[in-house]
Amino acid sequence: MSLEHPILLYQFPPALGLPISESPPCAKVEAYLRLTRTPYELAVGDTRRSPNKMVPFVRWPRGHLQAESSEIIAALEPRAALNADLCPTRLLAGQELARQVEEVVYDACLYDRFVVVEGWRYQRPITRALIAHFLPTALLTPATALVRRQQIRRARRGVMRAPGTGYRIACLTIARVEALLADEPFLGGPRPATVDCAIWANLIHTAATPNDSPTRRTLRASSPLMDWLLRMGESAGWDVDPATIGRFL
Repeated sequence: MSLEHPILLYQFPPALGLPISESPPCAKVEAYLRLTRTPYELAVGDTRRSPNKMVPFVRWPRGHLQAESSEIIAALEPRAALNADLCPTRLLAGQELARQVEEVVYDACLYDRFVVVEGWRYQRPITRALIAHFLPTALLTPATALVRRQQIRRARRGVMRAPGTGYRIACLTIARVEALLADEPFLGGPRPATVDCAIWANLIHTAATPNDSPTRRTLRASSPLMDWLLRMGESAGWDVDPATIGRFL
């Protein structure tokens, strides 16, 4: 795909002290755009205008909209070639692991922020501020409550229906990410790959979750993964405060 003009990335704003979108799928796409030096501009995403009613979505230079983070990256990869010359076996293992992270670890993070009472105490003002971009003040309280109910249903759609089991699977998945990283600087090997973007976007949000949880403890206990989170952020040109993700150097 030839890009004569910047693409427009619609996403949710940053939160919790991170320089990236509060939405892991949005952060995944923006990380890819930065790593591949793809020209882009940002706008706050109104899900009512999205093709799949979710963020992220992009407006391509010719005007059409496209949603779903993996499909956006797949459309760019033939030109941007982030995975070029990386080990195919390693990439295949990373892609399978990324699918599990985006399902299990993502749902655990949603559970931490929207279901757990302490988590909602932190998340509520973030959600309310986001909704304020689109709705009048009189509707903010009921709309915020509605979003919470929707996210609770979403968090409980899979393994987090049984939180004990869900957290255990999510923690095992995080351990598998550490095993794949091994002694390499990135999951792709010597440099970042598309799987780094996908997994990093989810794990950095897990690490930055303000309230304690089994997944946050597991991740923060892994020095290799915490260093990788910071390394990925730096590679994409973001200044991630180590304290924000619990990495006290």
